[in-house]
Amino acid sequence: MTDGPSVEQDISQYYEARYPGLVRVLGPDLWNGTSSQLTTFQQVTGVTFPLLLQGGSSAGGDLATLYGPYDNYVVINPRGIVRYHAALTWPHGNRYHLAEIRGSIDSLVPTVAGVDPPGASSVRFAANPNPSAGATEFEWALPGATGPAWIEVFDLTGRRVWRIQTGGASAGEAHVRWDGGDESGAPVRAGVYLVRASIGERSITRRIVRLR
Repeated sequence: MTDGPSVEQDISQYYEARYPGLVRVLGPDLWNGTSSQLTTFQQVTGVTFPLLLQGGSSAGGDLATLYGPYDNYVVINPRGIVRYHAALTWPHGNRYHLAEIRGSIDSLVPTVAGVDPPGASSVRFAANPNPSAGATEFEWALPGATGPAWIEVFDLTGRRVWRIQTGGASAGEAHVRWDGGDESGAPVRAGVYLVRASIGERSITRRIVRLR
C-alpha cells in the first residue's frame, strides 16, 4: 500500500492543481487485502486518488512482482515506459524522495516559451535516461524555429552549471549528449536540475534528475 497522506499532499494534490488531468496517481494494495481493509485505509488517510485492490495478484497486475513487494514509487510515462523506479536506488523504508519523484514527473510535462507556431503539438523534449547516473541524451524539436541551438543546465537556485551550442538546428530539431559534468568537467551533485533547450528565440524547459 502506498503512503496515503504524503503522496496525497505532495504529489496528487500538487499536480492536480498545476496540471489538471495530466498526472494520475494510483495506490496499489500489494498485500492483497480485502475491500473493507482498503476502504478503512482510505478513510483513515483521507486519500482521494484511486486505490487498486490486490495489486500484488495477477488480477491487480502483479505489481509486487514487477516493482517489488514493499513500499515503492514508480513513474510511468503515457507510453507505458517506466521513467523512475525508486526500489532500484533506495532500500525498503527509505524510498520516498520527493525531489526525485517530482523531477521525473516534471520531465514529462513540457513548458514552452515563445510564440507557438502552427503544428505546436509537435513540440517535444526527450531526456534519456531520466533519472540518470551517467550520460544523458537530449533531443528537442521546436517546429518552425530557426537559428542556433543551445542546451543549458541549471540547478534549482538558477545557477547555470553547463551549456553548449550545437550550431544551427535542422528543421527545428537538435540533439546533444551531456556526460553529467559542469562547465569545468567535474561531475554535478545528485539532485534535480532544470534543462533549457532553445532554437533561435524559442525554448522549452524540463526537469531532470541526477542520481548518486
